[in-house]
Amino acid sequence: MPSITLLLNGDGCWPDLGATEEEIDANIASGRLTWLGNGSKPIQVALLDKGMQSGNPSVSIRFDLPDGKTVVAETSLKLFYTAARAMLARYPHLLD
Repeated sequence: MPSITLLLNGDGCWPDLGATEEEIDANIASGRLTWLGNGSKPIQVALLDKGMQSGNPSVSIRFDLPDGKTVVAETSLKLFYTAARAMLARYPHLLD
């Protein structure tokens, strides 16, 4: 099961994808990078009741890419929830 690396200071965290907007646009144009933004198909999140070998729940996240390919990533519900809690701790009034 994949782990989660949580980057709470995400601006500029992946310089290999482009350090500037122009570099990002060039990587998208070359096909090296697929950016799912406005106009993309919805990201789908599914809860799998017994998705882990232990019988614990897991979460699958589906990305339908513009080229027709699909990517599915799966992680434990515990890791997914822990990541969400850490992000909400940074913005405690987000859900007010």
